[in-house]
Amino acid sequence: MLRERAGGKGLEVLLIAIKDGRVWSLPKGQVEPGERYFQTALREVREETGIEARVLAPLGSIRYHFTVRDDGIQTTVTKEVHHFLMGYVGGVPRPQKEEVDGVDWFPVSEALRRLSHQNERDAVLRALAYWDSKAPVGTHS
Repeated sequence: MLRERAGGKGLEVLLIAIKDGRVWSLPKGQVEPGERYFQTALREVREETGIEARVLAPLGSIRYHFTVRDDGIQTTVTKEVHHFLMGYVGGVPRPQKEEVDGVDWFPVSEALRRLSHQNERDAVLRALAYWDSKAPVGTHS
């Protein structure tokens, strides 16, 4: 999610902290029955961060794999994440206590440094490219 910084000083990116604050990430979550991907994205942002958003554009999807131990058995998990460029509508950042350790807005350069995974940095870069291509300077809402 992007928004204009106060005073017109560039853009900010909304990030969440997970794993005891050791990992900074983009909000994401599981698709619930009957949901479309963009609905899941809006719901997860609202639930995890307290922020209301609107979808501006799809940014593609990624698939990745990781290994976990479940009752001593090593299992490979496959996840697919659909990224969307979102615009800020309202609200104050507040972490969902059950899943998120922190949430905050960061200037783009700091957000890119903080993000723990390259695929999420790539998603932010795609969002910025789309943002810059679609409206003249100063007209984003």
